[in-house]
Amino acid sequence: MRAVYLLLSLCCLIAVGCDDDIGAGHLLGSLEIADCEDGEPARYICEAGALDTCEALSLDFDFFALDQLGDAARMTMQRGGQVLGRTDGVLFEVRDLRLLRGRLGQSIPVGPERNVRIGLALFELCPDTTQSFDITGSVVFDALGVERGDRVAGRIERLEVRDGRSRDGLPGPVRGFLRGQFDFVLQIGPPYQRFSR
Repeated sequence: MRAVYLLLSLCCLIAVGCDDDIGAGHLLGSLEIADCEDGEPARYICEAGALDTCEALSLDFDFFALDQLGDAARMTMQRGGQVLGRTDGVLFEVRDLRLLRGRLGQSIPVGPERNVRIGLALFELCPDTTQSFDITGSVVFDALGVERGDRVAGRIERLEVRDGRSRDGLPGPVRGFLRGQFDFVLQIGPPYQRFSR
């Protein structure tokens, strides 16, 4: 899985990014991460009745990238412009941008077999983790441009995060619930296009 994140983050860094004054994003919620550090799990947990307001896990992002590959796109929001395999971030993969046309402001389903998939990288927060997640839920795009100066904005609605290690074909246990927001303007080239540091 780490190799997949490294490959995808390299693709993202080729395209576009933004500085702190051009965008903002965050991820909030409740999450349990296996083997976080030195074999110990990390638990960012809220009470069951507080899931919609839970901020036990709170990540702010200051680097954004969008890479369009034909009709597909990959979007990353992360901490810093280094390779995603060394930091914390959220990776969006859109299989077909055409299917999002006319759906701005609408709730779009997220999942492994959906047009939009979301991956979670927590390599700074939990450097030793080998955790695999299955993430389902929904996301809303309020703006989704792909050219220089275009705005990309939206919110991650409630995501259910399950252990991605299937047992006997059954879904893994629920590990958390997340939500978030993103809003940035696409910029191309120096100083917006950052590389691993």
